[in-house]
Amino acid sequence: MDVNLSRVVLIGTVLYAIAAVILLPMHASLTDDGHGRWPWIAVSGVGLGLLGLYYLKRRDRAIARDAAAQAGADGSQGTAGSQGADGSAEG
Repeated sequence: MDVNLSRVVLIGTVLYAIAAVILLPMHASLTDDGHGRWPWIAVSGVGLGLLGLYYLKRRDRAIARDAAAQAGADGSQGTAGSQGADGSAEG
């Protein structure tokens, strides 16, 4: 099963952002009830999610670049220096 990790991280980041938007205005009442950390946990989730998205985008680009380089190397090795039975280069 092939999973799009960028989509998973994006969904999690959006959910944390929604939680932060809901919880930040309620910070005073949450603090009174002993839950003053909740808004900052949500803000941290957004920050870490954005960092994760950045990492995954760089990773995807590096994987694509390596795959292209590998394909280029495989393609050039297969055609360069090919000779026929009589020694002449095939074209």
